Amino acid sequence: MNSSSFSSLVLRADDTDSPYGYVPALWICIMFIILFSVSTIAQLLHTLCVRQWFLLPTVVLAGCGEILGWIGRLWSNQNLQASDPYMIQIACLIISPTPLLGAHFIIFGRLVQILGSQYSRFKPTLYSRIFLSCDIVSLVVQAVGGGMTASANDDAGVNLGTNIMLAGIVIQLAILIIFSTTALEFVYRFNTDKPVRSEPSDAIGYMDRRRTIGLFAVFFATFCLFIRAVYRVIELADGWNGVVISTQWSFDLFDSGMVVLAMYTWNFVPVSWILSGSNKQEELEMQYNTSHEPLNTQ
Repeated sequence: MNSSSFSSLVLRADDTDSPYGYVPALWICIMFIILFSVSTIAQLLHTLCVRQWFLLPTVVLAGCGEILGWIGRLWSNQNLQASDPYMIQIACLIISPTPLLGAHFIIFGRLVQILGSQYSRFKPTLYSRIFLSCDIVSLVVQAVGGGMTASANDDAGVNLGTNIMLAGIVIQLAILIIFSTTALEFVYRFNTDKPVRSEPSDAIGYMDRRRTIGLFAVFFATFCLFIRAVYRVIELADGWNGVVISTQWSFDLFDSGMVVLAMYTWNFVPVSWILSGSNKQEELEMQYNTSHEPLNTQ
């Protein structure tokens, strides 16, 4: 099935001029394009300045995908029955948050390495290897499902592609739950000094204000993407002709609104600020690692 026949398949009986079930609001499209553009450009400049290169294929790439997706919705506002912008926004907006989630795994893994890997269920490098691998699987499954949906020749093909996309989102949701659980366990064990394993060579870092804020940022941004994933599961399970997918405010709030919050978290809490410390702080950490006694930072 070509793009135009796919669009016609998802038309609602009471809104036969729109594949969305509504007309994407012009001001909302412009607002999200501006919000994502500002965040992405700021993150790109930050990345180039501090050379945290992992932000390019994660946060910056996610922002570019969101911008392209909302340009597609803006295009639909001007040409509602065109199939190309409709397909662009479907593909970009369902896939783009996946790279952003990858940044959370890397940031948290580095925080674990700084604070003490003995309190973590996984070694710091495993957060990147395990969760990023699963994240890529989720991304591929969503992309395959989207491609099958767009190229389907009948209702059965559309449904198959949709179910595959749904499976990709469910995988992402499962990743979020497992990651959040292990992250919360780490914080609990660190605060109560209950290591998973005890090795003499393991250093114990100092939980200063930067790292406390960094952990809160990881949890907050991950929670936003969790809400977004739950919404997407409900939306796709409801079907292309369902009430959820044809309700504009719910998409704007629970999908792109949540991604905006997650993106801007890393603008207001820069990664370089979280992962770096002053010389004084490093000396305090060395003292703490040697004595294993609480430090007086006054």
